[in-house]
Amino acid sequence: MDEVGEIVEEVRVENANLNELTQRYAGAQAALEATRNYYYIHDMLLEHLDVTVAHLKELNQIADTDKKTDRVDAKELARMVRLNSVPESYVPTDEIREARARVRGRQTENRTEYIKKIHNKSFFS
Repeated sequence: MDEVGEIVEEVRVENANLNELTQRYAGAQAALEATRNYYYIHDMLLEHLDVTVAHLKELNQIADTDKKTDRVDAKELARMVRLNSVPESYVPTDEIREARARVRGRQTENRTEYIKKIHNKSFFS
């Protein structure tokens, strides 16, 4: 989207080469929703673009629409980037991401052990 709100280009990201796309628009601004696994895309975009991760709960303009589609969301995010009004989400550092992954792994291991004990009935012995 340009400075006056006209769409310059629409690209379906799942079909695009992100690296090529980011290089073509190097230095531009971009926004993405803070979905479950946004880190990979964020890090790739950050190599060439000024990236903002949008806080989902604060994206009232997107969440309140009757026509909630990826295309509508993308246009609204682009408009918000142009107006510098994207509600930002916290993006953890690599160290914090690694620590969170370790904790999740331990939680999964503990949960698996408890399930095994219950199934073996050794938990109640």
